[in-house]
Amino acid sequence: MEIGFSIDDQQGLSQSDELRCVRLAAELGYTSAWTPSHADAGAFDRCLAWHHATGLRTGISVVPASGRPAAFYAQHARRVWDETGGKFVLGVGSGEMDKPARGMRAYIAELRRLLPPELPLYVAALGPHMLRLAGEVADGVALNWCSSEWVAWSRKEVERAASEARRPPPIIAEYIRTAVDPDRSAAREVLGLRAMTYALGPFAYRRHFERMGFAEELKRLEGAGPEPSAGLLSAVGAWGAPGEVRSKFRHLAEGLDVAIVRVLVTPPGDAGSAERVLEECRPS
Repeated sequence: MEIGFSIDDQQGLSQSDELRCVRLAAELGYTSAWTPSHADAGAFDRCLAWHHATGLRTGISVVPASGRPAAFYAQHARRVWDETGGKFVLGVGSGEMDKPARGMRAYIAELRRLLPPELPLYVAALGPHMLRLAGEVADGVALNWCSSEWVAWSRKEVERAASEARRPPPIIAEYIRTAVDPDRSAAREVLGLRAMTYALGPFAYRRHFERMGFAEELKRLEGAGPEPSAGLLSAVGAWGAPGEVRSKFRHLAEGLDVAIVRVLVTPPGDAGSAERVLEECRPS
């Protein structure tokens, strides 16, 4: 299993602090650096900067297909692919696309025509329809907010679809949100806020958490409900004090080909917090 890391602009790090963390991650043995993306070129430029600073393979997981035409992302992906000497992965998700399983099939086909044939293309997938699509057409599958049991279920769905399409099974990758703080409650709070943004937000994510068995808890959490339970948070993220989190991350990473430490800092802008996460989950 490969261990990568991810830093996103919501963590509030300065550009210099971000690059310092990326260099630290490379020194600690992380083999890839990932970032999410808005519907612009910012994440592509970030990947280039990170690669130039460390030589690491970089990846975007994921660009929103609903935000730009395939040609826009393909142009920037080809630029990064060429300038990094082939050390780049492009992930794409449906975003706010209507009927995503149908729309994404055509979108990915167009991307394939525009990208270098060797450039790995990952597809974000949560439910069975998108998992099957990813198994049929993608080089990798970008999971999100999955319990270890759901990773295993997702892999079976993907591999079944790939087998029926007579192609090799895609790489299974996932962001694992990770917060490490001497104050355990601070780590729990930052993970909880992020988790509820998804679980009580877009329908696809709400349905995803319900499939994993959290439907009743989400009903209680709606409106002015209590904070999410430790059970829910531990099922989908790694959090706690230094020395407690590494084993939690490793448990959530079981069954993945690429486990990505998605750094959560407490509070935003604290580079020391980001470094603490990277140290805690460093590859063996």
